[in-house]
Amino acid sequence: MKVAIYIRVSTEDQARDGYSIRGQKKDLTEYCKANELEIANVYIDDGYSAKDTNRPKLKELLSAAEAGEFKAILVYKLDRFTRSVRDLYDLLEKLNKHGIGFISKQEKFDTTSAMGRAMIGILGVFAQFERETIAERVRMGMVQKAREGKKPGGKHPYGYDKQGQSVPEEFSILRKLRELYMDGLSYQAIAAHFTRLGVKRRKNNWTASSVALTLENPFYAGIIRFGGKMANGKYPQRKREERVEVLESDGDHEAVWTKEEFKEHIELMRRRSTGGFGRVNTYWFNGVLRCGRCGAAMYGRLTTKRSLKDGSIVRSSYYWCSNRKANKSCDMPMFRQSHVELLVLDHINQIVADQELAKANQDRIKTKELRTKEEIDEIESDIRKVNSRIDKWQYAFAEEIISAEDLRKRMDEEKKSLELLNSKLEKLKGEKKQQLPDVIMNLHDIWKVADDEEKQNLVCTIFKKITLNTEMTNVKGKKNSFFPATAEIEYR
Repeated sequence: MKVAIYIRVSTEDQARDGYSIRGQKKDLTEYCKANELEIANVYIDDGYSAKDTNRPKLKELLSAAEAGEFKAILVYKLDRFTRSVRDLYDLLEKLNKHGIGFISKQEKFDTTSAMGRAMIGILGVFAQFERETIAERVRMGMVQKAREGKKPGGKHPYGYDKQGQSVPEEFSILRKLRELYMDGLSYQAIAAHFTRLGVKRRKNNWTASSVALTLENPFYAGIIRFGGKMANGKYPQRKREERVEVLESDGDHEAVWTKEEFKEHIELMRRRSTGGFGRVNTYWFNGVLRCGRCGAAMYGRLTTKRSLKDGSIVRSSYYWCSNRKANKSCDMPMFRQSHVELLVLDHINQIVADQELAKANQDRIKTKELRTKEEIDEIESDIRKVNSRIDKWQYAFAEEIISAEDLRKRMDEEKKSLELLNSKLEKLKGEKKQQLPDVIMNLHDIWKVADDEEKQNLVCTIFKKITLNTEMTNVKGKKNSFFPATAEIEYR
C-alpha cells in the first residue's frame, strides 16, 4: 500500500524532545519497512504550529490525497497532524470521502481498519462538544467585555492601533468622511474622492461599502455594542439561535464623533435610503468635479422647489465650488448638472471623432497590459523556484546533508525572498486595472439608457478628475444656464 508521510516540527524545544524532522522521518521510514508500506512522498512543515490547518505542506498533502496519489497518510503522532479534535475529525472526514486512510504510529490509530473507522464517529461527538464549549466560552467572555465597556473581540477598526489607541491621521480622515457625507456626497462619491487624493483605508482603497459601514459603526461614537441589530437595522451574519440580546455601554476608548453626531448621520442615512431626503444619486459628478479657478472640489446641490403649471414639483441639480460655499473666497459660478453633462459628452464625442487618437490609445493599453502580464508571469515563476528550493533544503536536512543551523539560515533567506516577490506581485496586480476604451467610445449611447446610480458609477469608474473652466463670474437667469465653459478631463 502506498502511503504519504507527513512531518511537522514547530520549535527547537520540540526537536530536543524527539520530534525533529530527522527523527520523525527515520522512525516512520522504519515503520513502513516493517509493515511493507511503500512511501509515495514525504511532506514536511518546518516551523508551523498545529493550532490550525493553515500549513503549506498540509494543503499540498490534502490536494495529493484528492488526486489519489496514495492510499493512506502516516504521521509520527496525532499532534503532528493537528492538536484540535474538531480539526482532526474534519480532516479524517475529508480523507474518508476520497478513500484515504490515516495512520498514527504512536497512538496505534489506523482508519484503514474497521476499529479505526469506528473511531471517526466517536471523534465526531467530541468535535461537536469542543465546538459548542469553545463557542459558549467565547460568547460569555465577549458579553462580559462589552458590559465593562471594552471591545468584545476582533481587530480594532480603522482609526485605532492594535492597542485601541487613536491614530490622529486616521481620525482626521474619518472626520472628513463624515463631513463630506453631511455635505451631500454619496458613499460612492466619498470613496472616489479619497481614491483620487490617494487616501487609503490602511492598505486598501475606500469603497462605497466601507464608507457606509464606517458611518454606521457605533464604536466611532464611543459606544460598545454587542449582539442585536446593527445601525442599519440588519442582523449580523450569524445563525438565528446565536443572536443575543443587544448590549450597549460606554467604551473606554476615544470617540471620533459624539453620540449626537452619530445619531444625526444615522438618521440622515435612513432618510436617504427611504426617499425622505434629496436623492444623492442625482449628483452624477460628485467626487470628481473640480473648480478650474481655485482647484477646490465642486459639490452637488438642489435648487429650491418649483411648481409647474400641472401642479408638479421640480428641483434641478447644480454644482458649486466648495470654497465659494465655505468662505466665498472663489467667484466660480454655479453649473447646472445638465450643463456639466453637455460639456463632458462633447469632450467624449471629440475623442470618438479622432479615430487615430483612439487607435493609439488602444495600442498603448495593449502594450502596457502585455508588459504587466510578462512581469507577473516572471515573478510567479520566481516564487515557484523559491518554493522548490525550500523543499530541497528541508530534504537536505532530513538526509543529514546540512545542519539544523544551516537549515534555519537558508529558510530565513528564502522567506525574505518570498515576502519581497509577493509584495511585487501584489503591487503589479493592483496596478493591472481594467482598461475602458470600449466604454469610453460607447459612453454616449450607454449614457442615454443609464439611470442616476448607473451614471454616477460610470463617472467614478471612468473619470479621475473633471475640471470646469469659464471666464464668467455672475450668472443669473434660466436663459444663461449654458454659459461659455470648457471641461478638462483626466481618465483613470
